Amino acid sequence: MKIINFLRNSILFGILLVATYGFSQEKETYAMVNIQYIMPKIGMEKAFVKAVTDHNNLYHKDGPYKASLDYILTGAETGWYVWLMGPNTFSDLDGSPGEGAHADHWTKTVAPTIQKYGRSEYWKYNEKLSYNNQKSAPKFENIWLIDLKRGDYYRFKALMIKIKEAHEKKGEDSVLIYDNQFYGNDGRDIAIVWPFNKWADLDIDTGGIKNVYEEINGEGSWQDAMDEWTEITESINSHVWEIGVK
Repeated sequence: MKIINFLRNSILFGILLVATYGFSQEKETYAMVNIQYIMPKIGMEKAFVKAVTDHNNLYHKDGPYKASLDYILTGAETGWYVWLMGPNTFSDLDGSPGEGAHADHWTKTVAPTIQKYGRSEYWKYNEKLSYNNQKSAPKFENIWLIDLKRGDYYRFKALMIKIKEAHEKKGEDSVLIYDNQFYGNDGRDIAIVWPFNKWADLDIDTGGIKNVYEEINGEGSWQDAMDEWTEITESINSHVWEIGVK
């Protein structure tokens, strides 16, 4: 009996080990974007944009290393450009273009137009909290950078799930949520993105999402949601970006 029990326990342990190892080897699927803030030299903005566009066409045209260039139009960092690569995963980064012709092209063609480099960040798209109704790439994005109170992410998540449900029922404007993968204690924990195509869109009063939210959650629930929002956020830094400049 001892031998039988030993064999049975050994088999069960082996099955558990294989299952655990197999699970740990599964690659997580998600969409992340790497961003690099860049300030070109004064008077060389057009040369910078052309150099980056040429570089992207050569080495970052598609796949997980596809890259583009955005421009910040409002806020404290107005005038900065943002180079974006993705969507990708951390595993993809191990194979991203690096030394050799890729690095030489950037050094010789792009770098001479650059005054300085700024932020380098990794933002993961939160599909569970987002509603994406985009049919094509937008021309602009209103981006809220949120400083979330420590320990209150679960409250933010619960609130955004309800807001997502309201957007889904309304079926119009997209709301996209991104999580910063490396917290810098700099007020940039969460990014909420609203895409739009022309400035006139900001003049259209659609009643927001309040009415639909209260249809789902009951009268007065929107004020409760706003009170919750005030409690869990430290600050909001709002920007408008021009998307895909060339």
